[in-house]
Amino acid sequence: MGRCHLFAAILALGALLVFASNARSDDAITLAQAIKRALAYAPSILTASASGEFSDAQLTGARSALYPDLSAAGEYYQAPGYQEVITNGGLTLAELQAGYTVYDGGRRQAQVRAARYQVQAAQLGIEAAQAQIVYDTTVAYFDLLRNDEAVSEHEKRLRRLNAYVSIVQALRRSGRALATDVLRVSTTRDQEQLSLAAARQMRAHSSIVLGSLMGIFGRTDLKIAPVTGLPSMATGDLLKSPTLRAAQRQIEAAKAAVAAARAERYPTFKLALTSGFLGVYPPETFGNHLGASYDGAMSMPIFDGGLITSHIQQAEAAMHSAIANQRQIDLQLKRDLADAYSRYQDALGQLKILEQSKTTATDAFNLDWARFLGGGNVTLLEVLDAFQAAENLHLTKLDQQYAARQAVAQARLLFGVAQ
Repeated sequence: MGRCHLFAAILALGALLVFASNARSDDAITLAQAIKRALAYAPSILTASASGEFSDAQLTGARSALYPDLSAAGEYYQAPGYQEVITNGGLTLAELQAGYTVYDGGRRQAQVRAARYQVQAAQLGIEAAQAQIVYDTTVAYFDLLRNDEAVSEHEKRLRRLNAYVSIVQALRRSGRALATDVLRVSTTRDQEQLSLAAARQMRAHSSIVLGSLMGIFGRTDLKIAPVTGLPSMATGDLLKSPTLRAAQRQIEAAKAAVAAARAERYPTFKLALTSGFLGVYPPETFGNHLGASYDGAMSMPIFDGGLITSHIQQAEAAMHSAIANQRQIDLQLKRDLADAYSRYQDALGQLKILEQSKTTATDAFNLDWARFLGGGNVTLLEVLDAFQAAENLHLTKLDQQYAARQAVAQARLLFGVAQ
């Protein structure tokens, strides 16, 4: 009996957890929650992070050339079939070998600087990827908000038209309206049903887009929290944009690569040390021939057929390309920011006009509708035109609100805001 109670309790707890999970999944998602989920899911962040890890590995490799190298070597060689004057009877070797490049004209230091700048560029690439995800999620969120409100507007419009159809049909039965009036208002109502279906389809698509950014697929019914008011235009310094800063780091890395290529023309001085056993036969070698050696070698290229010149030219070409890319990014950022500011101001201006026009259009419709009901000299076609004009202002307002919010989001992207 006790086991049955325990089993029942487990089932009840499981059902409660499932219910709680479903309840949480149906909660309205705020913009901050959407951005947090998108940043945690976005594959582009992982790609940028992998690029950063690769750059870190390259920096480690470049730094390794600044340190001595230490290795162990062992060899046993006998050649009884050859002349001893050539083979020296054989070779037994067991040594520790160390080598260090004392001077190379600054080539290694330049390579380390180039790798360090590449690491910084990769880190800024992560920031840029995060800012892009924030922008994409914000725009998708506001697009879903716009379509959600558009569905509500169409539903309200359809309810009003259904009421108008009933009124006109009643007027037709009383002889105060024509059959064509009933057809006109019914046609307008049918067209609104199609518009509502299209609006719902757009809302479902927006839900799928936002859900996919958060790793939620196939959801056409995501609920989002309502947003009131419009944000103020973002401000900042484009010089702090991670995209522009990353391009600048690429230029510095290219300059360091040019310095490394030019250093190939300088002499290189290397020092080598060994310590261990070196002889002919193993017993004598390990018994009597423990010693050490040191060696210093200098090399300098005199003629290489133009190879070093080619390396320098390639590095300079990469530097010129990085400079051009930085200038192009700077131009694009300034142009996009000016466009975002212009679109934001234009949206605010149109919203102000819409607020003034909405009252006028609503009053015009109410007047025409009252005159039609009172038997005045106005046709139902004129009434429906006034109705459509007044109602379309609501949808235009939603579009302009979305335009303003999108412009702000783009400005934040250009400034590199990643939150």
